[in-house]
Amino acid sequence: MRIGRGRRPRRRDPRRRFRNRLLLGMVGVALLPLVAFAVLAVLELDTIAKSTANATETAILQRQQALNDAALDSRALELDRTMGAINTDVQEGLTSALGKALTQPQPPPKAGQQLSNYVEPPGSVAPDPKFAAASASLQVVQGVTLVLKDNTAINNVWFEDPKTGELRVYPPVPGGAVALAADGYDASHPELRSRVPVLATSEGGQAAATQPNVWAQPDIPAVSPNGPFWTDPYPLIEDAEVGVSAWYQGPSNILVGVDVSLTKLIQPAFGSASSTVDPLIISATGAVVYASPQSVTDFPNATAGLPFSVAQTRFMNSLRRMEATGNLPAAPLTAMLDKQSTDVFTAPVYSGHWIIANPVPLSALEPSLTALTLGINDSVHRLFPVTVLPVLILLVGLAFIATTLLSRRMYLPVQALTDHAVLEERTRLAREIHDTLAQQLTGIVLELEAADTLLNRGSEGRAKSSVEKARELARGALQEARRSVWNLRPAPLSATGLVAAIGHEVETWEERTGIPARFRARSVPMHPPLSPTAEVALLRIGQEALSNAARHGKPAHLDVELRAHAQELVFSVHDDGVGFDPSASAPREDCFGLDGMAERARSAGGSLTVVSAPGQGTTITTRLPFTEAVAEAVSA
Repeated sequence: MRIGRGRRPRRRDPRRRFRNRLLLGMVGVALLPLVAFAVLAVLELDTIAKSTANATETAILQRQQALNDAALDSRALELDRTMGAINTDVQEGLTSALGKALTQPQPPPKAGQQLSNYVEPPGSVAPDPKFAAASASLQVVQGVTLVLKDNTAINNVWFEDPKTGELRVYPPVPGGAVALAADGYDASHPELRSRVPVLATSEGGQAAATQPNVWAQPDIPAVSPNGPFWTDPYPLIEDAEVGVSAWYQGPSNILVGVDVSLTKLIQPAFGSASSTVDPLIISATGAVVYASPQSVTDFPNATAGLPFSVAQTRFMNSLRRMEATGNLPAAPLTAMLDKQSTDVFTAPVYSGHWIIANPVPLSALEPSLTALTLGINDSVHRLFPVTVLPVLILLVGLAFIATTLLSRRMYLPVQALTDHAVLEERTRLAREIHDTLAQQLTGIVLELEAADTLLNRGSEGRAKSSVEKARELARGALQEARRSVWNLRPAPLSATGLVAAIGHEVETWEERTGIPARFRARSVPMHPPLSPTAEVALLRIGQEALSNAARHGKPAHLDVELRAHAQELVFSVHDDGVGFDPSASAPREDCFGLDGMAERARSAGGSLTVVSAPGQGTTITTRLPFTEAVAEAVSA
């Protein structure tokens, strides 16, 4: 029975471990692009979903804006047609009839005729018989009858002579001239209406409104500088209802005008129950003409007859430009109304030089993005499990199979290279030991055997000399063993650098052999730009050259030089020893000599040359290129 001995752990084969690590590394390298592809695919799908939702939202919003623009334009066009017809009646119908009547003799109006109301001039002003007769002529009465019949929005037709203050109003107003005076017409001040200078302060009376060509409708001749003009809202003199007047400056500067009910004018265009337009109408002078209940909610200060203004500079500047020129922006105006973002659609009414504004909150135009975004995201994200994920799995499988086959094919060459490197290192160590320690130990054995023989013969003095030589050989072997161990681990390279390590090697060699040696470093940086492999190779070449000089050259003096020249490092070892013939073969095939040194130089990317002759010493020169350009240093 065995006690205290457990089962020994099974050691893993290092070759299999190396192969597994190689496989895992290659699989990892192969999978990294696939993982990156998957991440990018997910991010790209998410980006596509968001961009699709945004594009859809933008398209829907633009569609809604186009529909609102079209609805406003159609109603503005309808209102423009109505006002254009009134302009035609005033300019071509009434004014033309009055002009003809003024050029022809007319009988004075009958005193009992009640087709109109006539306001006489003040007592200090003589009446104009031609005005009184012409404004009551048959031609004018017929023209007025047609106008009132064709345009139900017109309440009254009037003719005014601003020189005398005379006024004639069709149809007659209950109460006559007294009622007109009571409602706000004073013959002494014919420029006033309801005690307001509305004709002077509205379009046609202001200097800013005397450029009709600026507001000309495209493809239609410009309005005459004499009108017709449309006033801002004011209480009409016939019934004090708030309305507007369209007037024209006719012959002899007589004003021909009509009083229009705003309700009857605007209601047909905007009053349908299904209408999505809640208009705010602004005159050419910036006064509010009409405000729907919703627009009053949006613009609390919008009161008919008063200037329109809101505390939003950018919005007001755009509105002023439209009032002055009639040119509308390409996109709706934007404003913050009742603490919400609002699109303000605009349309021109060319007949009256009015601007119609229709505010619509963005929340009413934008689609419901919650369901839209969820639907698009769901549709796009389905592409991942249906398309991207199967492709990714297929690529992962192919990558695993490919890396497995590749790793197996690469394993044998890598293992062969590893075995070759191990074999070379073992051969080098064997040659090192054979050429140094083995020879010295052989010498020790021979000296000790010689001492034993001499003792048997009674030659104690000579035996003692042999023992002393064996002791010296043992010390040399010990030093050589220490040098070999140090060669396996060149710590001074990392501690002091290449230059200091070679200098230390030369000093140690001089102390060990007793042969004078000199080391010089010329134009070499403290840490020259060489690869670690090149530094180790150069140090090993130097050690081998010094060892060969001590063992074979028998020099009286030795020079070692390290210098930088033409972006390469030149290392030379020169001794004045016995020399040799480089073309001759090595004394023993197992000696590690010049071939090994040359191989080290080639493996480091450099070259090695040997110059020697019997009796003329030996020079060994090694050249290694720098890994980067360096400036020449000061010689040491």
